[in-house]
Amino acid sequence: MSSQQYAPGPQTFKAPNGISFHYLIRGRTNGPLLVVQSVGWGPSMHLYSNSLTRLEETFTVLYFEARGAGKSSRPASGDEMSTRTLASDLEYLRLHLGQEKLSLLGHSNGGAIVLAYAEDFPERVEKLVLVNTELQGFTSDNFQTFAVARKDHPVYGPALATIAGLMQSPPVTDEEFQERLTKALPYYMHDTEKTQLLEEAMAGGTLSVWNFLNQSRCDAQEKFSAVDGLSKVQARTLVVNGRSDGICSEAAARRVAEELGDKAKLVLVDEAGHIPWLEQPDVFFHAVERFLLSNN
Repeated sequence: MSSQQYAPGPQTFKAPNGISFHYLIRGRTNGPLLVVQSVGWGPSMHLYSNSLTRLEETFTVLYFEARGAGKSSRPASGDEMSTRTLASDLEYLRLHLGQEKLSLLGHSNGGAIVLAYAEDFPERVEKLVLVNTELQGFTSDNFQTFAVARKDHPVYGPALATIAGLMQSPPVTDEEFQERLTKALPYYMHDTEKTQLLEEAMAGGTLSVWNFLNQSRCDAQEKFSAVDGLSKVQARTLVVNGRSDGICSEAAARRVAEELGDKAKLVLVDEAGHIPWLEQPDVFFHAVERFLLSNN
């Protein structure tokens, strides 16, 4: 991997769909390539490029920014922002890199994106890592259960109210989005006293309210079910979930692992919320590194 598209640092390429995509290459020179997909609902890559750096000791890590987020440009229309549409952008990235297959890591909505890619392009995925993944088409009472338990908590309660407010009365500007999301961050943690770790991981990043509004609208209209497509996945898959996640459920992680059968390994992380590598880094990175380096 010595060609220009693998040179360390920021890179851009223009895809046939007219979008200019931004990605960042860091890590071990000539190490195994790992693509980290950012979420599609607005944040830039910084949460991942700031906090998954331990993976760079072993892998060439490519942090890929979703269309409209960070320095990747928007599509011509806000109607082209569904999670499944964003998944097709990984095929443009694969072709740009000249790779036969990709190993992919996706967290939360980023997990939904890489899973959709693995369903639509199953022969193009080497290995798949799903971290506290959103599983579209799957329903559970996870959010309600955690919300009831946390609504009167002095820290979780206000953060929960902020999340509810974002859904009911969306922000209008990127600045308002940033301000409100910051207030919601404790809800993503098992230990609210570790919220500063999440704030630090997101430092220097940007948010796009345009992505936030359009992706949620497109997903609601498309009603794509990743559950129905799990049988198409061919790649060996690691499914990781923090057990105190009030956003993306352990039940969803279990469903993915059950449907994939022998192709999947499930790791449930105690005392961790939505971002398990921040709260239980040794458990998380050991599991991911071992899986990606294994021959089966």
